[in-house]
Amino acid sequence: MPPFTSESFLDQLIYNQRRSIQYYLFFTIGLILLGGVVIVFAFLSPALFASANIAPDVFKIAGAFVSSLGGFQVREILDRKEKIQTFETFKGHLAGLKKSPKSERTKTEKQFEELMWKYIEKATLS
Repeated sequence: MPPFTSESFLDQLIYNQRRSIQYYLFFTIGLILLGGVVIVFAFLSPALFASANIAPDVFKIAGAFVSSLGGFQVREILDRKEKIQTFETFKGHLAGLKKSPKSERTKTEKQFEELMWKYIEKATLS
């Protein structure tokens, strides 16, 4: 079988998606924590803001804004999980393909190969 329809290739694609999810989670948690720190800082130090003529509301809004940015990452995480499910489906199909008779396998391999490349192309361009 060609290397791009091998189980190791699919395992690598799945690993890459899981790794991306980890990065998005760390980034999201960092943004939420940063926003929380800014909000807490605004609530705990009104005297500092009064002397500097800075309204604590500005920091509260800034903290809420930074925290809400973390919510946008959730969509990316869900997209990555969907890709993992698709690659795992491809992997299961590949395992079934290996068990099929050699005469049927050639045509199915080509169809499977085309389908995978279309999906990979779509996934990388979107």
